[in-house]
Amino acid sequence: MLSHLSRFTRTTPGLEKTLRLIQSICVLALQVPDLNHVAISRFGIAKQQLALTRRFLRFFNFIECFNRVFGLLGTTPRSMSTDSRQSGGGSWGEMITTILEISKWSCFGCYFLLEDLTLLHATSIHPLPTTWNKTLLTEANKFWFYALLFSLLTSGMSFLSLSFSSSPSSSSNAKKNKRNPTTRSITPFSLFKKVLVDTCDLLIPGTFLGWIPMQQMGVGVGMVTSTLVSGWEIWRTI
Repeated sequence: MLSHLSRFTRTTPGLEKTLRLIQSICVLALQVPDLNHVAISRFGIAKQQLALTRRFLRFFNFIECFNRVFGLLGTTPRSMSTDSRQSGGGSWGEMITTILEISKWSCFGCYFLLEDLTLLHATSIHPLPTTWNKTLLTEANKFWFYALLFSLLTSGMSFLSLSFSSSPSSSSNAKKNKRNPTTRSITPFSLFKKVLVDTCDLLIPGTFLGWIPMQQMGVGVGMVTSTLVSGWEIWRTI
């Protein structure tokens, strides 16, 4: 157990999830009624510093996101044309899923990049004008919100594809799934967990932008839930 925990916290995703869990607990602690001023100040500082530390850990995440976009743009046209010749209109679902994936990772990349532009301001190294910093954070959270929406739509498409491929009449899809191990690895339960994580994470930018009316208690519960579910998936792979 301790060796597994040591491996988990030595990886960047594992460390980031650990810090996120502590940060979400701080968010919940700040909602406790009759909390004294000293405790409020300490929990507030801890939440801010943990959030800042996590931003350093994901500073270069935009590179991976844009790399995925370029990979999807570079590899899909040939496979799309081949599938369309072989299966007629059977590739439309894959094409829509690919477009959603490209949109999702593009929005994630823009979110991380815009968030990085405010890091010098957050560390007080080079403060930006208040309006600039607020505008950058607002636009970054918009891209985060859009990325999570595209991720939910992608999960919906995956669920539809899984439903059609599991029907008795879709023998051709079943043969295709046998040749594609990625398709076989997708299960309704894994899709449910992904939707749960994305929905809980959607509360953070949604409340920041004022698009989702919810108190910080609900946001904190959502953070804890999404962190535990996604962190458990990382724990299993280490």
